[in-house]
Amino acid sequence: MRKVVLALSAVVLLSYSMVYAVDGFASENGGTTGGAGGATVTVTNGADFLTYVEEEDTPYIIQISGTVELSEADGGRVRIQSNKTIKGIGDNPTIIGSLGFKNKCRNVIIEGLTVTCPDGYTSEEDGISVKDDIENVFITKCTLFDCYDGCIDVARRSDWVTISWCRFYFNGNNGNNNRVSLIGNSDGASDDLGHLHVTLHHNWYDKDCMQRIPSVRYGRVHIYNNYYDCQNEEMIYCVWSRIQAECLIENNYFKEVNNPYVNNRDGAPVEEWGKIGASGNIIDNCTGDVHDGTDVVFDPPYDYSLDDANFVPAIVKYSAGADGKEGTPPHWYFGQYGDFDMSGFVDIVDFASFATYWLGTENIENADYDESGRVDLGEFAMFSGNYMYVAPDTTAPEVPADLWALGQDGQISLDWSENNTEADFAGYNLYRSTSPSSGFVKVNGMLLQNSKFNDIAVTNGTMYFYEVKSLDTSGNESVGSILACAVPGTTNLLIQEEALGFCMSGDIQTIETKNSGFTGLAYANTYNETGMGVDYSVNITTAGTYTLTFRYAGTTNRTANLIVNGVTEVTGIPFVSTGAWTSWATETVMVDLSAGVKSIRLEATTGDGLSNIDYMQIEGAGPEATVCP
Repeated sequence: MRKVVLALSAVVLLSYSMVYAVDGFASENGGTTGGAGGATVTVTNGADFLTYVEEEDTPYIIQISGTVELSEADGGRVRIQSNKTIKGIGDNPTIIGSLGFKNKCRNVIIEGLTVTCPDGYTSEEDGISVKDDIENVFITKCTLFDCYDGCIDVARRSDWVTISWCRFYFNGNNGNNNRVSLIGNSDGASDDLGHLHVTLHHNWYDKDCMQRIPSVRYGRVHIYNNYYDCQNEEMIYCVWSRIQAECLIENNYFKEVNNPYVNNRDGAPVEEWGKIGASGNIIDNCTGDVHDGTDVVFDPPYDYSLDDANFVPAIVKYSAGADGKEGTPPHWYFGQYGDFDMSGFVDIVDFASFATYWLGTENIENADYDESGRVDLGEFAMFSGNYMYVAPDTTAPEVPADLWALGQDGQISLDWSENNTEADFAGYNLYRSTSPSSGFVKVNGMLLQNSKFNDIAVTNGTMYFYEVKSLDTSGNESVGSILACAVPGTTNLLIQEEALGFCMSGDIQTIETKNSGFTGLAYANTYNETGMGVDYSVNITTAGTYTLTFRYAGTTNRTANLIVNGVTEVTGIPFVSTGAWTSWATETVMVDLSAGVKSIRLEATTGDGLSNIDYMQIEGAGPEATVCP
């Protein structure tokens, strides 16, 4: 493998690694040529598309013109056969429905398309579903949005796949936690091991993507030069390396997202934990956890070039997606107009560069800001306005980590990690609301200088939500931390999903919101199997008897055991049917706990799994929320 890292310099404007040819893992195993050599056909409707795409083995270059509804084809879904290229032409070529694959087919290229698959449109509900022994698939320059179950999934022994220069986004929360890409089917699908070689590069994970970006089981996935710009308060995670997976994560840019890249044991022994090798990534104002990236993982067998992560937002936003532009982004995508050498400000060196473009009409794309076809007074005015101008600091400080809250009589005590070492750090602001998603108001008057606060302006019995933000000396404020939740009255700790002390695991099918009545941002829905559970991590500062309350909903009677540090403390806890998934109740148990950090697990004892769990509340002398092991 030959890896080239392109440095941050003006040379990059002429030579950065934009390549739309087949690359990555799709170039291995004999390569991917799609329908090369076959007839070129243009389709405008689902019926004609079905005719060509499902013709066995015959190579075709299938051009999509306009909007093709797959409801006109085969129940909203097609099953692509081998040796096909499917590409968009003309203005906004779009497919509505699910692009599936015929079992064991190979050699398919999909490019230049917009794909969406709304809820209920078809049984599969993935935009592109690469499943069941599919090999050599190259997906590039596509836009996938509002796909209900997933945008692009790769599973069931499929292999040698590259997904590049694509854009993914959602218009709000679709009720299924806005899943992007699942790689590997389930913890039990061990026959995926040795398959699932996938490359993801130069993709734009845009607004409201919330999870599986990607989620990987058993696979070997190379993730480089992608731009994570999801910025959703309900976001769960980006990259999750799960059971026996290996993820190589290089030179990506993570902007204001939660849990940029993490691994999880999924209940497996330590030798089967997902691995992460990471380098060159930028973590910009993110929350949650970031793996240290020191695991030994696979070495890609192909040549590739890495763009500097600082350049990734500009490069990817310029070129990714079905409507992405071709060619090199002009210099102002990387800074202000006139800074041709990207030194950070416009100076005499840049004036010499500008002079070479002045009144020019040929090869002026890097200076023709208004695309008038000529570099003239309009550009000169911008250049002179920026000359020797130093832009103000607009970079927000780091997001505070590990916020948690303890309910007490007439007050709520809050604590978070005091880990900001930035030179221009000024302090913290704390915000409170009775809703997890809106209505937050600042609690403190003066800026907080330490990471503790007692809120006495509360009413016993009311549930409150908090977030904390950092502020710098230029007035830039970070995005909010993870939410903390508390109910004053007794001494108690309440742990919602996605909060400190809640431990995400492979037992959880999804953190979802589709059934109303939950109290936080979502609730946990485990797989319907015996032994599935929800895990929490708390520190008991004072030994004693503690009351644990679980808020839940379910339509059947289910039972669970309470396990503390691997020892079953309470058996057969009854979670009686609440009559509907939108009706919620509580179940309470008491347990003696010694001092120290405790892993608390609620584990299903039947094949129905757990009821949906909204939160765990632990009442006693001294509980604290802690980071999960």
